Amino acid sequence: DSAPDVDDNFSVQRFDFNPQFSYPITIAPWLSFTPTLGLRETIYTKGLDTTNNNQRLDFFTRESFNISVDLEGPRFEKIFKFNNKIIPKAKHLIEPRIRYNFTPDIDEIDRAKIKVFDGIDTINRQSTITYSLTQRILQKERETSKEEREKGVDFNTRESLRFDISQTLDLIELTGSKDSENKRPFTNVRFDLDSRLHDNLEFNFDSTFDIYDKTIKTFNAELGLKPVDSLYLYLQRRYTKDSTTFYVGTIDWSFAKGWRLQGSARYDALAGVSRENNLSLNYDNPCKCWGLKFDVIDRINLAESLGDERETKYLFTLTLRGVGDFRTGVKQKLIHREFQSIR
Repeated sequence: DSAPDVDDNFSVQRFDFNPQFSYPITIAPWLSFTPTLGLRETIYTKGLDTTNNNQRLDFFTRESFNISVDLEGPRFEKIFKFNNKIIPKAKHLIEPRIRYNFTPDIDEIDRAKIKVFDGIDTINRQSTITYSLTQRILQKERETSKEEREKGVDFNTRESLRFDISQTLDLIELTGSKDSENKRPFTNVRFDLDSRLHDNLEFNFDSTFDIYDKTIKTFNAELGLKPVDSLYLYLQRRYTKDSTTFYVGTIDWSFAKGWRLQGSARYDALAGVSRENNLSLNYDNPCKCWGLKFDVIDRINLAESLGDERETKYLFTLTLRGVGDFRTGVKQKLIHREFQSIR
């Protein structure tokens, strides 16, 4: 409709103001209590008039608030001493947490006015308790950085492992009527591990377990290994029950001075097909004044018009530092995973 008073695209301006105020209270060295109050004011230049066949409604506002309370502790810890000059000791921490979160239901009249675009527009009623148990390992390590040693820093302390177990209880659903559609007030139990016991070794995973169906819903894991300075290996597996299972792998090899070879693949185990393969050959001249890169991309094109056909692209880039880049084709995002040092 080309009439000037009709807005086919529903162009609207929104201003959202959401300050939060919290006050941590230390009850004991091993126990803390933190209440938080969040206030929200959202201004819309336009909305829907449900009383007039969803015609345009001019300027209106919506108000809401949120209350959360965090109880952290009691914390338990134990220090382990090793007869080791590199890692002389480590600390094991156990930290239970409980959080209560409450958001009231906004007025139904305001809800009907809002044209929903994202999560800010949908403030749902909430009353939940989330409980978690976190275990951490902090290890004291001899400093290997020359700069830090020159400053007189011989050791540093870092978190080498964190393991979380958490679950949420929906109090609204728990105390709801017998006619409630969702009779499962407990969410899936979530397990989350992040570890970096050594700079050259990383292992992380997260998983969710359905306590009602007694089954693993998701399981994602990644392993990174750098056995020598010139080689990095990475493998990732992502699994969602009855949905997807993906494997992603990367080999990153600096086989000669200035030369670097990277190869990555993404395999869809559920469909039994390789979704994408990337190969990159890089040369960075030791003078640091120029470099070149050659990329090969073999993947399934997800464009609907192409019907999921495979495509192969060859890209070449020449870099003259201080001058710029000369490249063939459009710059592409590759699936290579690169090593990130914690030093």
